[in-house]
Amino acid sequence: MKNISLINVSILVVTAAFVSNFVNAEDKLTKSKNEQVKYSDLIANLDTDKNGLLSQTETLASKNKVLQGTFKKIDLNGDEQISEQEFNHFVTLKNSKEALITKNAS
Repeated sequence: MKNISLINVSILVVTAAFVSNFVNAEDKLTKSKNEQVKYSDLIANLDTDKNGLLSQTETLASKNKVLQGTFKKIDLNGDEQISEQEFNHFVTLKNSKEALITKNAS
């Protein structure tokens, strides 16, 4: 029977801990990608004037770079406010495009 040194055991334990941590991090990443942001959550957190719409000013104040970057794409009628219908339309289109890309990549 081979003797196993303390160094080899230590390397094995550290490697196992690292791999375990990596797998857990990947699970968290996958969950966050699959979760959808709801319009009601955005309104609850960002709608400071409580009119049920997200204005460009409210979006800029949020410091949410993704929302700021996509604001004009979401605001279909160009009134500088995002309604629930506009938001849901954007999310549906985004999900459709992602599904198409995933299908074509397979």
